[in-house]
Amino acid sequence: MPRKTAAATSSETVYSTVLSGAHGRERREERGIEKIDLQKAKKYGMKEQSRFGRMKYTYGGVVFIYDPKSKREITSWISSDASLETSGTKVSPPIILQKKTGADTSFERKNQRAIFQSELFHQKEKWTSHSVLVVDMSGSMRRDDVNGARCRSDGVWMALARDYVKKPLLAKQRSRTDLISVIVMRETAEVVLLCEPTDWFLYNQLIEMREWQKLRPSGPGNYMPAIEKAESLLNLNTNGTCALSLLFFSDGVPSDQREDHRGRCGQLASKFGRRLSVTCIGMADGNESFKTLRGIVEEAESFGSVASFGKPSLDADSLSNIISTLASSLTTTKTEMTEINSGRSKAVRMDVIREKKGTPDDLYLTDEWLTYHDEEVGTFWIWDYERNDFVELFDYRCHYCEKDTRIAEGSIMLKSEARMCPHCHGACFCSSKCFMLGGLRHHLGEGHLRSCSEIKKMMMAGDITMRPLPSYSLSVKKQIFGEGAERMVRKLRFLNKNDEFVGIRYVAKDSRFVEDEGYRTRFHFHINFARTQAIASGLAKIFNRSISDLVKLNPGSVKWANKVKTLPKIYFLEPMVVEMFEKEQRGAFCLLIEPFLEGTYEKFNNNMGYVKGQARDAVCELKSDTVDEKPDEKPVGGVDLSALLGNLHIGGPSNLGAIVEEEEDEESSSDEEEIFGRNTNDNSARNLTSAQALMCKDLDDKHFPQAFSHFSYVHSKRRFMVVDLQGVLATELGGGKCYKLTDPVIHKHSRFNKSRYRSWKFGKTDRGVKGMKAFFASHKCSDVCRLLGLKEGID
Repeated sequence: MPRKTAAATSSETVYSTVLSGAHGRERREERGIEKIDLQKAKKYGMKEQSRFGRMKYTYGGVVFIYDPKSKREITSWISSDASLETSGTKVSPPIILQKKTGADTSFERKNQRAIFQSELFHQKEKWTSHSVLVVDMSGSMRRDDVNGARCRSDGVWMALARDYVKKPLLAKQRSRTDLISVIVMRETAEVVLLCEPTDWFLYNQLIEMREWQKLRPSGPGNYMPAIEKAESLLNLNTNGTCALSLLFFSDGVPSDQREDHRGRCGQLASKFGRRLSVTCIGMADGNESFKTLRGIVEEAESFGSVASFGKPSLDADSLSNIISTLASSLTTTKTEMTEINSGRSKAVRMDVIREKKGTPDDLYLTDEWLTYHDEEVGTFWIWDYERNDFVELFDYRCHYCEKDTRIAEGSIMLKSEARMCPHCHGACFCSSKCFMLGGLRHHLGEGHLRSCSEIKKMMMAGDITMRPLPSYSLSVKKQIFGEGAERMVRKLRFLNKNDEFVGIRYVAKDSRFVEDEGYRTRFHFHINFARTQAIASGLAKIFNRSISDLVKLNPGSVKWANKVKTLPKIYFLEPMVVEMFEKEQRGAFCLLIEPFLEGTYEKFNNNMGYVKGQARDAVCELKSDTVDEKPDEKPVGGVDLSALLGNLHIGGPSNLGAIVEEEEDEESSSDEEEIFGRNTNDNSARNLTSAQALMCKDLDDKHFPQAFSHFSYVHSKRRFMVVDLQGVLATELGGGKCYKLTDPVIHKHSRFNKSRYRSWKFGKTDRGVKGMKAFFASHKCSDVCRLLGLKEGID
């Protein structure tokens, strides 16, 4: 007999040794089963207890009974279970995860963990997150059609153990204050893990869940009992510092189809909003639509939760990719709820009601609105960039009786019988009688009134500016209809004297966090927001002038001039802050208000490198430069535009894409003028020839938000970058288009800001240099960038 090679010996002994008996061999021969099939089953198969102390393994459509004492096969057969039709295990062997050795295995360490878990359960303010995982364990989850897993349920438990626990632990993104609960969904729902700390002991528990000996898929899968259990678990912690996540795994239509699963999940999302992320994962072949799961996601999203639906291919790696993304999403939510400087958790306000997206606007006041009339509405402020502070709007109300002294709402003209203080010209009275009764009190500054001399000084110093307001009565809707990382948004309307809505629609913005409740804290919060939007607006005005100046590239061409006129501009809304009073509750408070954006609200980029319409991989990998182009749009071919425009610059260094972190000289006053448009002398576009300009053909609207973010970094001499551009693309009366934007983020380069900019704060979403690098990691310069002389690339 020829001698076997080492490779052949290795291939035969890779699987577990199984001793054969006469009975076992006869049954295998009768049923066409090879011994290697038994070896594979013992190594990879789904394990469960059989009679007489024997073990039952199921793998690849083969059922194998094994006696662990004698190490012999007892019998084997081809399964008749339709759910065990083989495909996945025939393609690739299952992924094997080894338990973490030494992970709380001793009695003492287990006892210590149990004590810690019990104490943590009652100290809910220490929870940083709570994930509730609902796993379908109905009979169809036995199906063997997932490549890299032994069955569908095995794929879920494997991915959860590896991608939701192990990887975040290794990356130090999870700790023992991140809790996980698991609900098994069959005909009824069972909580199999309750508020378990994320550690290696939990990892080992999830690995054990893979075996049918622990949990065997069987029976129908009813959604409603599982949703009710999930709701009770999520309600365990009402402390606003805990990020919440609901993951729902299923492979088909719920057995209780008549129940309102969508509505029940919507109620849950309306309570927690953005603090809760909801993800549904459907595991089945391409014929399953997962209508119920998609409906749950849509309903959760309509109430402000971060919701997504994932349908992986029947492949373990595809499932793992989705779960890894979910783990990252939870990390993002936790980051939003963490103070950057101190690292402490911030409590989200829980006293809010959420309105479902798409709810029609009210045409008149209802019980869902809070009204504030003249005496309950205080000062209005707008932002003055020159002062880096708010200035007051002139108050046209009578300084004695609070009545509006204007001839009409929205006007700045006084009624004929109204009087202005002749000394300061900064206080109005609705009649001579009110002036006689209140003029002296105003002159002396009695009570809450400013004195005549004080108002006069403010008027002369420009601390008060005249701006028309629709009225001095307004109404705020109780429910919020929008929620971001830092702010929540309500609808606001001005009211006339008959309590009817007047003027355009507005929104009122406030902080999401409890710590910003105090008057001074809230006002400071609004200062940061208004400063951010004002600087973004100033840079947008310079950007718009640069776009308009493109006509000079080919001054004799009417076609080019008409093309430039159609290019969209960038505008940011101008916010106001209004002071209001609630006599029976929290006294004085303030809200930031701005016009409601009409149209389809979209996010065009964010502060983490996301770009609307761009492939996800492009955000994650520097090497990717994919831009999601329309089918009929083609890039300019055969010409290196970067080389043609390489010597052009706008107020910055030659390598405009680079994020430089070395020290730079102090800024001068001329630097400040150049950054924000005073005495700006930009001749970059004039250096282009008309031929070069005409080669830049792809000037689609979608490129302008990204080009503006790039422009803001270059024009500010790398000090600032405006991102997180969101709003609407609107058409103006003259036919031109413009982006109307709000809630921007500004990344500030700390090393390039040494004068007055260094003390400026832009809120918790300012990621500094990291944010700038994230932008360039995904940014692909378009022809709009090239026309403006912005160079591509990052060092």
